[in-house]
Amino acid sequence: GGKGAGGGGAASAAVAAQAAAAEHDALISRLTSGMAFDFSSRDERIYIAATEDGWIHRCSTSYSEQYLESYSGHMGPVYNVQWSPYRPDMFISASADWTLRLWQEGQQSSLLLFQSSNQEVNDVQWCPNNATVFGDVTSGGRLELWDIELSTVKPVVTFKAGHRLSCLLFAKNSPVVVCGGDNGSVHVLRTYNIDRRYDSVEEQVFRLDETIKANVMKQKPGELLGS
Repeated sequence: GGKGAGGGGAASAAVAAQAAAAEHDALISRLTSGMAFDFSSRDERIYIAATEDGWIHRCSTSYSEQYLESYSGHMGPVYNVQWSPYRPDMFISASADWTLRLWQEGQQSSLLLFQSSNQEVNDVQWCPNNATVFGDVTSGGRLELWDIELSTVKPVVTFKAGHRLSCLLFAKNSPVVVCGGDNGSVHVLRTYNIDRRYDSVEEQVFRLDETIKANVMKQKPGELLGS
């Protein structure tokens, strides 16, 4: 009898160990590669992280074991994320699924979606001097400048480099945007009619809020910004 009980105990321990191993494997399988991150200007402990599986997570350096919030919508790797310089609770993302998305804290689905081509979007950057303008670059060699106050359907400017583009950056103090590609070249371009640096921060935020509210209502009737 004792031998049988001992055998049962050993079997139970083996099952428990097997279950623990399976749980560990499941935990490991849920982990995914990080692609990009950006720290919040409002709270230096808070950052957003873009992942290879399409999820975006809002995290804190104070809580390393869990996410504060997760955002779902992209169907491919998210190559970059960036907080809005004017609305610290909003951020934009660029993905291999051909789209860009605008997000707001507290809402797990995106506010707005942008797509102009069937090309991976490799980078996205907000314009530092205009709250409604951002730029992106694509795997097909397109540099696109969007002004969502004018259109959420297509960019206001498109430059075709002729080779894959990987990154872009707006100059802070001049009407210039630069982009780089896989052939080692850097393009320096002058921008026109998008600089609003002389608007107050309040004016910039108001324009952004009104633009988003109008377009969210078009896509999701009955829903308002922040509701």
